[in-house]
Amino acid sequence: MIRAVGRALAIFDAYDNEHLSLSLQEIAERIRMPKTTAFRLVNTLERAGFLIRMDNQQYCLSLKMARLGGLVRSTLSIREIARPVMLQVNAQTSETITLNTIVGNDRMVLEVVDTPAPLMSMARQGQHMPLYLGASSRILLAYMEPQDLERLVKVNMNVPDFDRAAFDRELARFRRQGYAISRGQRVPGLTAIAVPIFDINGEVRHCLALTGPSVRVDSRDQELADILLVAGRDISTRLGASPEHSADLKLLMADTTADVPGRGREKPAAKKAPARKKVVASAAQ
Repeated sequence: MIRAVGRALAIFDAYDNEHLSLSLQEIAERIRMPKTTAFRLVNTLERAGFLIRMDNQQYCLSLKMARLGGLVRSTLSIREIARPVMLQVNAQTSETITLNTIVGNDRMVLEVVDTPAPLMSMARQGQHMPLYLGASSRILLAYMEPQDLERLVKVNMNVPDFDRAAFDRELARFRRQGYAISRGQRVPGLTAIAVPIFDINGEVRHCLALTGPSVRVDSRDQELADILLVAGRDISTRLGASPEHSADLKLLMADTTADVPGRGREKPAAKKAPARKKVVASAAQ
């Protein structure tokens, strides 16, 4: 993304239902941008008609934004939004990538991009699976409303050996780290990694998952989880999720520190490139 364009777009993400108008200082603080940079961009957006400066010197979004929002295709589906990202993740990882949701008491596969490898996990569009087994199911449960979770637990987990305390601890851990991993939980020999997808209301109704043979996935599970986290935030951003779920905005915030004296790019990440190359090379073999 062109840096100036990315920063201008970040200003729009400063607004939400609790912050319908903001001062210049508040805009700069909310997106962690130097005030001088925010001033230039806010003035540009005001002149272009996207922001309005009110009498109290605060800025709000203009009705021009509402007009543009009305042009968004009402038929644009989550599958159409997610599939380009799924193809990218599949190209990066060479593993099966699925988009999942909850239907009734089951998890359903909405979209699949298969691995090119002959040893593969089988997932088909429209396939229904138990909601309590596997990383995809567990990450969807981790972000579920408490009352809905209770109902599904009673339906799906009414078994003598079910450890509710351990189950709750696991869901809490998945929420903290932002992804779930399961090893052989649904199918022996398969490892799955899943991340949540947030919608414009901050709710999780879908998840993105990678599934593959444990012999390929386990040795690089953290690397694959990192790739999925970025992809999940990318899809969330395309769905209109708030900035805390946006990878692009987080990267942009880090980039803006170059404008702050003494907080530039003194520690480039390029020094770690050799280790990364070695991992990627081994994954491609």
